[in-house]
Amino acid sequence: MSTAIALVGLNCAVAAITVAGAGYFARVRMPRPPVGKYELPDVAVMTAVVVAAPLVYLALPRTAVAVVFGLVLCAALQFTLAPLIGGGRAWAASALSVAVTAVCAFADLPVAVTVLTDVLLAVAVVGVANMWAQSGMRSVHAAWFAGALCCYDLVATGLTSVMDRFAAQVMGLPFAPLLAVTQGRPPVALGLGDLLLLVLFPLVAVKAFGRAAGVLAAVVGLAVSAGVSLLFGLGALTGAFPLLTALGPLIVLQHVLWSRAKGGERTTAEWRAGTPRTATSTTSPDPDPALLKALEPTGLDTLRPELSPGDWLAVVDGRAVGSGTSSGRARRDARLRGCDTVPVVRQN
Repeated sequence: MSTAIALVGLNCAVAAITVAGAGYFARVRMPRPPVGKYELPDVAVMTAVVVAAPLVYLALPRTAVAVVFGLVLCAALQFTLAPLIGGGRAWAASALSVAVTAVCAFADLPVAVTVLTDVLLAVAVVGVANMWAQSGMRSVHAAWFAGALCCYDLVATGLTSVMDRFAAQVMGLPFAPLLAVTQGRPPVALGLGDLLLLVLFPLVAVKAFGRAAGVLAAVVGLAVSAGVSLLFGLGALTGAFPLLTALGPLIVLQHVLWSRAKGGERTTAEWRAGTPRTATSTTSPDPDPALLKALEPTGLDTLRPELSPGDWLAVVDGRAVGSGTSSGRARRDARLRGCDTVPVVRQN
């Protein structure tokens, strides 16, 4: 397979996974995990795990790396398929898929291993991205995550050989965290972190800002991937390229622009309810007129003999209609005086 065809195939696969993620997001509601809401410390922990994982895997034997990735993929496949076919069937389908891939590896069928691993990885990425987006990850969290991974990818891929050594370690393994089309030198492949952000941010953008933001995020991500592929096809790039170094700043920029344009982002509850974000500009900055009238009510002369410092007043339409030693007594006094509306109460 020529490099040009492989690059086209890789970008078509990325586009298909992005569309699959959006379709899953629109049609499937994943159960919310029993955790609190996302905070920036959670993003820091996620970033630390991503940074540490390649270093840990480089110290492990290849067989151990394949076993760990297989278990992780099996779990990811299960919670992705569970809303579609049920939990028990999802476990059976996940275990069978992982077992078939392992058998192909033992039978020395590299093409089958690559294809099956790519399919399993695509399903897992769709599930993980949807779980994060639907369980409360906000656009600001995705932007911080992208910014941190941008810096990490620049160091690990562009300035050091960490990712080169990691790719050499896992290339050809079953369940490798690479969306691979070829395994040559260099391979035509996309890392798991790159693919996850390409699928994740459009989902978060849809939830936070609406469909237009999601479509733009998807187009920008695919354009970056296609642009880098074009540079490889033209020979301008010949080694590993830190894709997130180009994609990360664009994700941050989109978040900033949409946040300013929309005045903030929708909550998960607003997205689930299908309601637009409540515009802060529609809220009047002026106080409630009823409260203003209650501050300086008229009609105090009729209540003056009964008033003591600290007593409560019941006020309707700017007129004092009752009083008492507590707010409840003031309302009761207003009812006894013939007031048939609910008054505003304030302390004298």
